[in-house]
Amino acid sequence: MHTQTDGAVMVGVAESIFTGWALHWAAEQAQMEGRTLALVNASGPVLGARREYGSSQTPSSSASLREHGEELLARARAVVAKVAPQVPVDEVFEIADPGMLLNQLSSSAHLLVLGSRGRGPVRSHLLGSVGLAAVRHAVCPVVVHRPGDHPGHVHSGVLVAAEATADSRPVLEFAFHIASLRGLPLKVVHYVYDVRSALVGAPMPGTLGGEAGHRARTLSECLAGYREGYPDVHLVVETRTGLVPEQDLRRIGRDAALTVVGSHQRRVVDRLLTGSVSESVLEHGCGAVAVVPTVDPRKRSA
Repeated sequence: MHTQTDGAVMVGVAESIFTGWALHWAAEQAQMEGRTLALVNASGPVLGARREYGSSQTPSSSASLREHGEELLARARAVVAKVAPQVPVDEVFEIADPGMLLNQLSSSAHLLVLGSRGRGPVRSHLLGSVGLAAVRHAVCPVVVHRPGDHPGHVHSGVLVAAEATADSRPVLEFAFHIASLRGLPLKVVHYVYDVRSALVGAPMPGTLGGEAGHRARTLSECLAGYREGYPDVHLVVETRTGLVPEQDLRRIGRDAALTVVGSHQRRVVDRLLTGSVSESVLEHGCGAVAVVPTVDPRKRSA
């Protein structure tokens, strides 16, 4: 099989990919962007965890692993042929740890798309260990879709959480790009921590201090460039104070076609772009979620 994923929209092919819209969305995305769609399956051991991107049972030989992997890839290829028949399709199969393979290939991929198993009380129930590893360590943006994704539900647009810092630029760029490409409105929310608002659990009037106001203006100036670059995107900007970002994002993101958050932010007070926030939104949100690295090692080392 081919193993070329440079610049491709990459999909982790597991049983979960056939229970929702992840594969359809990825095929459409590849078609809209004029990119190759790379179907990736790894059938190998996942230490201490159930196999999610390979076989659900332990085959007796590498031949059995390959047979199962090729069956999943063939099913995925048939779906893509119906959704986006003009999209070039590449395939990757390896007998390897799925999380390690996806993270390795993410260094050259444009985007990684994953399905999810469902929802439950355990932290890793939705994504599983492989999905969480990809979200935490993938170099490219990761888009996760839930099974079914509320069939018949009308989504309102793209929602993105952003700070008034340089770290938010990749997150904003991704959100604007998706909104423009898919003809969707975009809402940008900016969270400002305020003690009094946090204590009552709701924004209080008159609490947006000088520093917070300065950050809101900085964000507005930053957005001006995106307004010029994406004049077709209908944009709404909200500054929200004193709220727990992950809880509020889950609430206002219920109707969003895609909620976009960042990862790898190290600041403690402004927790918006931390991994804990992105994973909380992934685990408990309702719709599709995109996690965008705020620092791209490929650009940093260039």
